[in-house]
Amino acid sequence: MLMGSAPYARGLPPGPAARLAANPTPPEPMPTTPNPAGVPAPASFIAAARAALERTPDGVDPWFHRYLGEHLLDDGMLRTWVRAKQQLMDLVGGVQGKVVVDGGSGFGMVSNLLAAWGAERVWSVEVHEPMVRSHMLVNREHFPDFATRVIPVRGDVAHLPLRTGSADLVMSIEAISHYYDVDHFLDECARVLKPGGHVVISDGNNGANPATRTHTEELWERFEHGPMGMFGDHEVPEPMVSRRERVIRERFPALAPEVVSALAERTSGMDRAQIHEVVGAHLAGGPAPDSRYHRGQCPREPEWGYYLEQLFDPRDLAARLEKRGFEARALPHFGGAANDLVNTVNSVLRAFPTFRWARAYRVAARKK
Repeated sequence: MLMGSAPYARGLPPGPAARLAANPTPPEPMPTTPNPAGVPAPASFIAAARAALERTPDGVDPWFHRYLGEHLLDDGMLRTWVRAKQQLMDLVGGVQGKVVVDGGSGFGMVSNLLAAWGAERVWSVEVHEPMVRSHMLVNREHFPDFATRVIPVRGDVAHLPLRTGSADLVMSIEAISHYYDVDHFLDECARVLKPGGHVVISDGNNGANPATRTHTEELWERFEHGPMGMFGDHEVPEPMVSRRERVIRERFPALAPEVVSALAERTSGMDRAQIHEVVGAHLAGGPAPDSRYHRGQCPREPEWGYYLEQLFDPRDLAARLEKRGFEARALPHFGGAANDLVNTVNSVLRAFPTFRWARAYRVAARKK
């Protein structure tokens, strides 16, 4: 029985026969909500996505609403969000009938959109367990038709859970800047894709832009040591050094606070397992760890192991893909999902070497 529904008298099923038994006059058809203007997504997807935010299943991570709410509940923001994904998929011929890998899928709503657009199957690979669990709960409640077509998997994009030569498309949307091992991810793209398959990467951390690099290096400093709060359009969470202190205290509770703090400063860039290993070796008589943070170093989240906003020159990513047997092109990106005129200007600017002015980038590649 659906939550909030009432049981039907005498066991009548909740269909037309039950309604007519209670009221011989057929009811007026229920009004349907039209698709918001200009949103190139099926109405069923929009209705289910908004229902997931309005009637969220128990156990879904609270971040789900902050992560997706503003994009999906407002008609204008929804239009921009969907068009951005459509424009990206247009670079690789769309997704109809394809087996897709969504690397760093977050809460999985983009994976669901691709399925709504006709992807045969989408593997949603995400390292952050609360996001994977939330995706499963949301799909079970609001996207039941995707049960066999969208597969949420907790995993590392450096070790994709697919057979060799079984995928048509690997995509990374605002995710490659968090990958721990980008070269192994690119190796996996070459392995799992069929000949003629595509890789598409989109990210806002364009390392070829000097202004972006300067801003991001300051953001890295705040991610590592704080203070918490807003910095530009990023919300700086609990600093990484504080998270490492917690990792050390949980494993070695007898250590004095000043020792924990010193060790946290000397284990920058390590994940939980590495911290446990080096601190344990030190306490057993070995040398103290000496991995200190320095300005210009991208911090790493110690509990889950991902990086926070790595910078890449997209031309370098394209070159790395070419070494792995791809035809690849790097594209500066200036926007255009919200505005057709900007999209046209963006297409013109891509014809020139404008990477140093673009905040974002895209890389599209085809396996030979």
